[in-house]
Amino acid sequence: MATRPPPVQVKNLATAYWQSEVAYSLTHGGIIDAVGEAPPGGIKCGDVANKLDLKPDNTCRMMRAGEGVKLLAMAPGDGAKYILAGAGELLTTKHPGSLRDFMLMINEETKFAWRAAGTSSLKSGSSGFLSHFGKEFWEWHSEPRNKRQMAQFDGAMKSFSAEMSGSLLVDWAPPNVSGTVCDIGGGAGHMLVAMAKHYPHLHGFLFDLPPVAKRATAGFASENLDSRLTALGGSFFDPLPKELAICDAFYLKFILHDWSDSQNAKIFGRIKDVAKPGAKIVTTDFILGLDGQNMEMSKRLMDINMMASNPSGARERTHDEYTSLFPKAGLSGQIKLIKMRDLVSTLEVIV
Repeated sequence: MATRPPPVQVKNLATAYWQSEVAYSLTHGGIIDAVGEAPPGGIKCGDVANKLDLKPDNTCRMMRAGEGVKLLAMAPGDGAKYILAGAGELLTTKHPGSLRDFMLMINEETKFAWRAAGTSSLKSGSSGFLSHFGKEFWEWHSEPRNKRQMAQFDGAMKSFSAEMSGSLLVDWAPPNVSGTVCDIGGGAGHMLVAMAKHYPHLHGFLFDLPPVAKRATAGFASENLDSRLTALGGSFFDPLPKELAICDAFYLKFILHDWSDSQNAKIFGRIKDVAKPGAKIVTTDFILGLDGQNMEMSKRLMDINMMASNPSGARERTHDEYTSLFPKAGLSGQIKLIKMRDLVSTLEVIV
């Protein structure tokens, strides 16, 4: 079996961020969108530069690198014009599954949080985000001056939801497809919208911080789902609204990895206080140790992302570590593992 010589491996690791910088530059600078909006025969790099008021030489060199990382390609039969490669299409603004906001977020505030996580946080134990910005992730993003970054975060989560909602809908079904699912900490409501579209008689509540719930309400209306989906504002560390007592399932996507064990136990406790007998808590998260080497590497890196972006105690967990969270909140029911066709898995327990 061929192996990578250690000097090559080290050099590749040292320069890995160069590829990300190329991708970010092409996305942030509007080059990806400009190529995507060009005629079918492609567009010359100089014409892209003129359209965007960029320096032609620098633009052409950056686009040549973009071809190297397979975001751009040369138009068939014309070695002077560029078209988008498949991955490049995913970074356009108008693509229905666009990862543009994810690319921007990861290479803006998240980048600084990562560097702090690997330096300051190793000594302090605090999040990389707090170390660099002086505030935790949610507090910083909620400030009016960071409205653009908050919108990017919503867009990034939408792209994650679009990617995994299909897996969830294939591998998991609500306890009652004509009942009510409550999405706890569901952000702008993308997963709940996917469920409601798939199950035409399903109703749902989204519960998140008031500004987030307000955005979700607008989103439900834009999808013509506001007759079946309702957003409520509040904190899941406080008593939950009585309206949620009708929930057949309390769904949490990427919530547990944001918090410490004790904070997760409190969230479960709040759900338990309002839930009716027989209701289910359903969580979707990255679970370490369930997949092959490449997928596990992605999850280990996501674990460092938790160290960078979220308060102390946030982490990815093994199956045993995740399931131990439920008994700490007095949930003694059998825990069902649902392996999904994705990097993530789902756990389900009866309240």
